[in-house]
Amino acid sequence: MKWVVDTHSLVWYFTKDERLSKRVKEIIQKGERGQEEIILPSIVLLEAIAISEKKKIKFDIKKLFEFLESLPNLIVADLDLELIREVTKTPKILDLHDRIIVAVSQIYEAVILTRDSQIKLFAKTLW
Repeated sequence: MKWVVDTHSLVWYFTKDERLSKRVKEIIQKGERGQEEIILPSIVLLEAIAISEKKKIKFDIKKLFEFLESLPNLIVADLDLELIREVTKTPKILDLHDRIIVAVSQIYEAVILTRDSQIKLFAKTLW
């Protein structure tokens, strides 16, 4: 199965935050073992950098990169023309970051690991 990781899921998994659901944690752990395909929208990584720089949640961004590089089945979804075209098909009521995440899930036919109630209205999700 393919899974798109949103910002909360990524940061909370990496920081071992207890707010992360057990199911999402298990899926990302399987991704670490190469048993699941993890898709990371580039916007999620940029949001994680912003969170780190603003010190909203304290973590080492360099260690996050190391963690991501260790995932055997990680796909980083680039913000390319195909993705931008897909964003134009997403609901305009979502903010742009969420539209990108939804578009990535559409392109890869993947489920989004998110607790975001707005995203849940427009895409397959799991929390």
